[in-house]
Amino acid sequence: MPLLKIKISHPSVSESSSTALQAEGAGIISQEIGKSLDFVMVLVEAGVSASFGGKTTPVAYLEVKNVGELTPDVTSKLAQRLSSLIEEELSISKDRIYIEFQESERRLWGWNGKTFA
Repeated sequence: MPLLKIKISHPSVSESSSTALQAEGAGIISQEIGKSLDFVMVLVEAGVSASFGGKTTPVAYLEVKNVGELTPDVTSKLAQRLSSLIEEELSISKDRIYIEFQESERRLWGWNGKTFA
């Protein structure tokens, strides 16, 4: 159960960009965390009202949530790869992207009518 949530301040995202973010983002998460692609969820939300450094130049905020540990090596690789994906696909500069990483206990996430505990 990894989750990648991408929020961007662009008013909209083309269907092809959304599809690319979902597919490539899921692949990056699966590879770096080492969990099956079958359980990776990616959410893309455009049009969020956001500023960064007092400026409204396009920004992105990403959340990576995982049941289990996210080591410093894994978060470092994810930060690099996900920032590159956003920069390449949406032309948002890496210095305008924040990424939050969260580890969760198995009992705090549910799927298929039960928790992962």
